[in-house]
Amino acid sequence: MINEIWEDIRFFTGRLKSLKISESLDVDGGFCVYTGCKYENWVYYPKRVKSSETVSKILKFFSERDATFMWPVYDDGEEYLKNSGLIYAGDLRAMSFDTKNSAPKPRPDIKIKILPSTSPEIWAETADYAFGGNPEETPESYINFVRSLKNDSDNLSLYTAELEGKTAGTFMITNEPELTGVYYFAVIPEMRRRGVANAMMNEICRLSKGKKIVLQSTPSGFKFYSAYGFNDLFGIHVYSTEGDIL
Repeated sequence: MINEIWEDIRFFTGRLKSLKISESLDVDGGFCVYTGCKYENWVYYPKRVKSSETVSKILKFFSERDATFMWPVYDDGEEYLKNSGLIYAGDLRAMSFDTKNSAPKPRPDIKIKILPSTSPEIWAETADYAFGGNPEETPESYINFVRSLKNDSDNLSLYTAELEGKTAGTFMITNEPELTGVYYFAVIPEMRRRGVANAMMNEICRLSKGKKIVLQSTPSGFKFYSAYGFNDLFGIHVYSTEGDIL
């Protein structure tokens, strides 16, 4: 599953790289991508870092844009990242779920909608709030980012969940032949512990029947995914210019 997880990361970051709003730089078999959003900038580098020159190129790219970023590290060689001043921000947990034997049950009171049945603005506001943003003021850069994601509908699908007439959660899935990758899976604070996350994951299982679902869990999401039945595969070290990016 290691290669499948990294293929999903490559697919996702490759889609970000292709967005009209994005800027990118190819670096020694990998690339870095800047989307204009504070926490949506990534490095995809699927091999061991072997030189400080590689790190310097990437740092220069993001420094010129005054941007922070996430760098998931595939293998060792982390001494070059540390020596360049990057901070170990924690681990993402690579996790998987096999849908072959699952029997997801819908919740009639929780409606799952695919964009554009709701607007990119609503999706952006909900996701930003669910991940700790200000519910009264979603950054315009993030709204533009989500608008761009919506336009890549052949490869990415964005969904919202509604409970009691209010948008309660969001998720995005990657449309890959063998896998479904899950991103931006979150529920707003006042709607948590009411079955919304389970309903969203049940819908992902229904949409992905016969495929494996893969994701990279943040520390805050690990307990839910484990309880749902995801297998914990391995940790992915993440480096950044900030220590609290996860």
